[in-house]
Amino acid sequence: MAKGQEQAKTRGKKTKNILNYPRTGVSGWTRFLPSVRLLVVGGLSIIIALCVLFSIGYAVTDVPEPNIEATGQTSTIYYNDGKTPIGQYKVEDRKSVPIDEISEPMRKAAIAAEDTSFYENRGISIKGLSRAVVGVVTNQYAGGGSTITQQYVKNFYLTNEHSLDRKVKEMFISLKIDQQQSKDEILANYLNTIYLGRRSYGIEVASQNYFDKPAKDLDVSESALLAAMIQRPGAADPADNPEAYQDRFDYVVKSMTDEGFITEEQAAKVKMPEVKKADKEGSLKGQTGYMWDFVRREALNKLDIDEAQLDRGGYNITTTFDKDRMKAAEKAVKNLPSDQPEGLQAGLVSIDPDSGGIEAFYGGKNYLDQAFNASTQSHVQPGSTFKPFALVAGLENGVRLTDRYPGNSPTAIDNQGTPWMVDNFADANYGPVTLLKATQSSINTAYAALNAQVGTDKTIDAAVRAGVSPNCTEKEKNSGNTGQCSYALDDIYPSVVLGTASVKPIDMATAYSTFASNGIKHETHSISKVTQGTEDEEVYKPETKGKRVFDKAVMAETSYALQQVVNGGSGGYAANLGRPAAGKTGTTTDNTAAWFSGYTPNLATSVVLYREVDNKQKSIGAYGGRGQVTGGSFPAQVWTDYMQQALEGEKVVQFPERGELPEKPKPKNTNAPAPPPQPKAPSENGSDNGGDGGDTKTKAPIDTPSEKPKDDEDKDKDSGSDDKKPEPSIPADPPTATDPPNGNDEGSDKGSDKDKGSDKDKGSDKDKGSDKGSDKDKGSDKDKGSGSEEGG
Repeated sequence: MAKGQEQAKTRGKKTKNILNYPRTGVSGWTRFLPSVRLLVVGGLSIIIALCVLFSIGYAVTDVPEPNIEATGQTSTIYYNDGKTPIGQYKVEDRKSVPIDEISEPMRKAAIAAEDTSFYENRGISIKGLSRAVVGVVTNQYAGGGSTITQQYVKNFYLTNEHSLDRKVKEMFISLKIDQQQSKDEILANYLNTIYLGRRSYGIEVASQNYFDKPAKDLDVSESALLAAMIQRPGAADPADNPEAYQDRFDYVVKSMTDEGFITEEQAAKVKMPEVKKADKEGSLKGQTGYMWDFVRREALNKLDIDEAQLDRGGYNITTTFDKDRMKAAEKAVKNLPSDQPEGLQAGLVSIDPDSGGIEAFYGGKNYLDQAFNASTQSHVQPGSTFKPFALVAGLENGVRLTDRYPGNSPTAIDNQGTPWMVDNFADANYGPVTLLKATQSSINTAYAALNAQVGTDKTIDAAVRAGVSPNCTEKEKNSGNTGQCSYALDDIYPSVVLGTASVKPIDMATAYSTFASNGIKHETHSISKVTQGTEDEEVYKPETKGKRVFDKAVMAETSYALQQVVNGGSGGYAANLGRPAAGKTGTTTDNTAAWFSGYTPNLATSVVLYREVDNKQKSIGAYGGRGQVTGGSFPAQVWTDYMQQALEGEKVVQFPERGELPEKPKPKNTNAPAPPPQPKAPSENGSDNGGDGGDTKTKAPIDTPSEKPKDDEDKDKDSGSDDKKPEPSIPADPPTATDPPNGNDEGSDKGSDKDKGSDKDKGSDKDKGSDKGSDKDKGSDKDKGSGSEEGG
């Protein structure tokens, strides 16, 4: 045989299989058993392959962005102390706190319950992970076995999906998180993301909801219960069924003992803690909902964010609301007689004139029953509370309190060459009166003459500068977005001076606050500060410096005149406040609304009562033992009751001294009465700065302070109704405001169905300024007796 052939024949026998499988030199079936070499090589290959796969998986798996659901935190609003909560904005209840604001027992209880090797492991548990993988593969996943880090990753970055892919991602992310964050950071993040029932996400919210205390104050028993709830937070409410968590509670306590977190003696004393009952009442009941809603609107606007951002942003919003003054406002309104007619609404807004911050308001009886805020959303005719704007306009243009105006009824007012017939109530005659007397007794004829002298446009301008929203545009009226405007505030209607426009109570409070601040207009607001995050970084603070819109001397003179309304005039009941106060009463035609707006140098408050049924304003009618409700009666009573409580303990501040008024050319007063006959008649009550002459036979008396108004005082009111037909070219009253847009938005109009800007006040003030055929928009104002209003 050739040599080459021999080599080819024996080559296969000499060459061994690299794995030696099947094994050579072994006969029978045992040759198929793997050799040690095969086992070693195979094992190493698998390990290498797993390492390669692990490295690839670790490298390609990035830590994702956190879930928006996990990062979203509850925004909380507080009273002006920055500590007492009012309410929250949230999708779910969630608030994160740093580790040092979580009690040590709570940290240890969580570790004892969920991951005793937390401080030793590297973020994953091989045993637990293997059990989970098998469970997923066999479709028998029962949960558990995950480390605290893994649970945190699942809650914060992933989902609860039961899949192998999610479990693998969870492992790799947990390893990376363990490298990137300290154990304390991971533990804090975990405790801030767990769900614990009652819509509570995170240990801080759960601690408040179950034990009414912050997480930093949780003791061993409270911590053990919360830790026991981590596995099954929705199994039961521990306040109703603590037995549902008893076994797990005992396990946590035992584990804490085994880990040396507590001693056996301490463990023996640990009992199931007492849990407060869940708040089954609406969190927005009463006035809380009105505050919640008003602040929400302002926050969205000032922070320039959408609702989702507010609900998840974790903002801490400190408001201007004073808790005691809010209670005082509610109490003052609740002190009204209980026999209220259907649809009676009360509004009250109180503003700090130094900043424009809303100290208190009354939105309605219960936000849950009526979300519409009577103080900030309704449009109501102000009656004679609007007259001070004409007073300011006059003082700015050379008019003085000693100037004289017609006070007899009826009087044909020359309105830029066109007659405008104006009556006082019951045709009461005051004769020629000074502007001071006209203010004190709210005399319609005199104020109609003043308005004709200075111009309706200047009266409206003064009102808007003070804080009244400007007239609604057609676009605003058509869209119903009337939250920042007023109805019928148009200078083609001279009767605007008698209160025929429809304005919001918050606007009147803002305007009188400008008077109280001696002419500095501040933006009315309810938010004093907004912070965000665990570091409480300030993200918003309002500008409270204000802007001067009126001369100081003009304001001092205005306040002096309005003090006379309280000191012996139509608002005499407010003198019971017992400190310097200024203000004005107002009552509308047909008694649909009654007002008192007033102020001290340190607080301005406006109060209104009005009645509305089926979105139509109706007469309040007989109520509380009175034939009619007037501005000087119950509104003045509510104002005084509230202000007495609100200013208790506050320093008594005097109004500024009267000064030198601006020298301006005085507009010609075409309605000036003839000089009084000699000898001059003495002034009434010495409050006239020169006195009022004229017909004393039917002159109405000046109101004096009294006890709570009684019905038998309802005499000598004035009305704004009109029975003298003026020239058709002068629209003395605004058109009807029948059925303005309504709704629950901040701008909707809850005003009248007839723009009856009225003034019913004692012995004066009856504006019959338009054609006789009109039964709408008749500015009138009636108030009777002591402490009531004359003419507005």
